[in-house]
Amino acid sequence: MMKKGILLAVSALLAANVFAQKTSPEKKFNIKIDGSIRNFNGTKLYIHHRWNDVELIDSAKVINGKFTAILKSVEPNLYWFSVDRAPTQANENVFFFADQTPVKATLIGDSMAYSTIQGGQCQLDYLEYRNFINSLVVIQQKMQADFNLAVQNNDVNTQNAIKAEYQNLNGQYITGLKNFIKSHPTSPVSAYILCNDFGASGIPIADVIETQALIDKSLYTTSYMKTVNKRIAESKGTTVGYIATNFSQMSTDGKKVSLTDFRGKYVLIDFWASWCKPCRMENPNVVAAYNRYKDKGFTVLGVSMDSNRDPWLAAIQQDNLNWTHVSDLKGWGNEVGKIYGVTGIPANYLLDKEGKIVAKDLRGNFLEEKLAEIIK
Repeated sequence: MMKKGILLAVSALLAANVFAQKTSPEKKFNIKIDGSIRNFNGTKLYIHHRWNDVELIDSAKVINGKFTAILKSVEPNLYWFSVDRAPTQANENVFFFADQTPVKATLIGDSMAYSTIQGGQCQLDYLEYRNFINSLVVIQQKMQADFNLAVQNNDVNTQNAIKAEYQNLNGQYITGLKNFIKSHPTSPVSAYILCNDFGASGIPIADVIETQALIDKSLYTTSYMKTVNKRIAESKGTTVGYIATNFSQMSTDGKKVSLTDFRGKYVLIDFWASWCKPCRMENPNVVAAYNRYKDKGFTVLGVSMDSNRDPWLAAIQQDNLNWTHVSDLKGWGNEVGKIYGVTGIPANYLLDKEGKIVAKDLRGNFLEEKLAEIIK
């Protein structure tokens, strides 16, 4: 498979990706912060958070190692301190989850990661969550060191064993987060976790939907859950068991083609490109399935990730792809590819006559086997 990116690892969980949406200003409340900082010669420190997908930065004057700040918020949210306005390392920040309870911070200017912050119940929940994440990171770091040593020693068996352990660690990660949310259904931190951690590209949408059901509906008005619910609504259209998201693009003859034009037929949405060797190798299998079932209500809608028209048209002719093809010739930026989250090709979605996705990424003989199962 040709890919355009690499899946995020567990260590990326330390990133603070926070999403928010606008909320009416009359709901604002104050967050009062009193703190001290040692091993610091500056006169100002910075308090960050993300709002409406934009990072906002407040500052507090430091006088004789003491500081006070009052922030305004519309809901409990994640914030972080730094001694530099734009820190370059994650360990130069210290994170906390603030609600309406006053915050007390004891900071260490040259070792921010070892600072301590006291707050309300949200901060306690957040610390519990971070302790769980940190425990996994420690395990992961040891696994990485052991794996590097096995590579140096050309110990393939140990490498394979560690890979299997890593997959198990990912399972522990998902299960642990679900258990946290199940035991903290009304905590804004649970909404944060569902928005942030479950937003990683490697987590199946089915896990997100399952975990969403664990969240108390009182949190649905928070910016985190608004983002999650929007993401789920959009992702269902690319998930097996749901109606595929409609789209329109121009065909090879310059006509606008929509997915809904094919209702009443079994349709394979086939993402490919003329320059993709694995795609070209897979094309004979798609051609065979098409020729066998085209008279039984089956067709293919090819979506090309090409950026040049001539090679695209030439490949269609060379590979005998005698079905409808569309593309906006934006390469990896193809708008349909973005909608369906395509990061590697070949990729495909098989739809029934009502437009519901019944299977995805069927290659080799699996496409014909699935068609034989659903087309009677």
